[in-house]
Amino acid sequence: AEWFGVWERKAAGVPVLVHDAFTNGVVYAVLHFDMRVLPQELIPYAALLSEMLGSLDTDGFAFGELETELNVHTGGFSAMTEGFLENRDDSRLLPKFTVSVKALRPKTGRMFELAEEILLRTKFDDPDRIRTVLTRHQSRLDGAAIRNGFGFAYTRAQSYIGEGGAFNEKTRGFDYYWFVSDLADSFDVKAPEIAANLKRTAGLLFRSGTLTAAVTGGPEEAAAFAEAFERFAKHLPQGRPDPRAWAFDIRKRNEGFATPSKVQYAVQGYNLKKLGHPWSGRMHVLGQVLSTDWLQTRIRVIGGAYGGFARIHPNGTMLFCSYRDPNLEQTLDSFAATPGFLRTFEPDSTAMTRYIIGTIANLDQPRTASEKGREAVRCRLERVTAADLQAERDDVLATTAADIRAMAPIVSDVLGRRAFCVYGNEEKIRAAAGLFGTVLNPIR
Repeated sequence: AEWFGVWERKAAGVPVLVHDAFTNGVVYAVLHFDMRVLPQELIPYAALLSEMLGSLDTDGFAFGELETELNVHTGGFSAMTEGFLENRDDSRLLPKFTVSVKALRPKTGRMFELAEEILLRTKFDDPDRIRTVLTRHQSRLDGAAIRNGFGFAYTRAQSYIGEGGAFNEKTRGFDYYWFVSDLADSFDVKAPEIAANLKRTAGLLFRSGTLTAAVTGGPEEAAAFAEAFERFAKHLPQGRPDPRAWAFDIRKRNEGFATPSKVQYAVQGYNLKKLGHPWSGRMHVLGQVLSTDWLQTRIRVIGGAYGGFARIHPNGTMLFCSYRDPNLEQTLDSFAATPGFLRTFEPDSTAMTRYIIGTIANLDQPRTASEKGREAVRCRLERVTAADLQAERDDVLATTAADIRAMAPIVSDVLGRRAFCVYGNEEKIRAAAGLFGTVLNPIR
């Protein structure tokens, strides 16, 4: 059945989502393995596994030879964890271990042979090599934790709110960074445990019963994919382990992460759906108004920060953010004053049209064929239809100043939860310690 440009097929019993697009002879393949088969303690190991795959020896290749084969025959192999939300509902998390590969059409068979080699025959019995990859990964996370304070604060703040944020925190946030740092620091003791857990994670994930595949390409690319994928899918272990129940600790923590940074990154918000408010496409325009007018003025122009903006997601998450901000309490006060600004919002018709045009520009941007394919598959997995997306755009085009004013109570309810996370200058955070439930130094 067609679903936003995606047709579903079956190959060796595995669902295959086909997105028909002109790709100039390139086959773009994505393999989504259901992570719900993992016990909760292996969630961060799945993220670590995504870093290990392709960097370790396999039964058929040393890791250097494997890299050469990938470079010669494919356009790359990558793996990551990602969370989808069915029906844009934050309580219906669809966690996936995603493998992406691409190759020219004549190389499709070889592409899947190499993917099979990596997924099914990676060797986890070389502790020295695992240590090397782990140490390199931990070093990169160290650098990211210092350079990307906003990204870590943004992920952490969402972990206070719902399952999607909690999952991301376990696979790319501070929780994951601390997990990797602990493994690296105690590798001499934990090496057998690390190898066993990586192997166990791979064994649970890479099965035919956990897999949904996707391909982007024209009819010839789809045919080449189908032939190669059929062989690949038949070699996967059959069946599916029973799904596991996950119970994330989702609660407001209001943490201050004190670091040598000279500026702050503040993130505050909540999920408006959990407060009884429905999502509307008009909220895209609200985000544009707040980002380009109110917060830009209060946080950047008056406050001296590099930026201030709001992000409002269709799953209901509404977040107020400051970036490279010299202030802390003043910024939280500016966030709190937002409902008052909205109640008196009176733009002229030219300004309102500008907000709407800016909103559409953010929603609809040029995409490559592979990006269109990924977006179409995301919509299929999350059960978002073309009609849903068109309804949002109709809402955007119909938004009035009165609609924006009417959303002041929603914003007031969200900010009234007083859920925030701040990463920044240790002196300023400790001086405002009364604001926080916990103040800690996150850098290991």
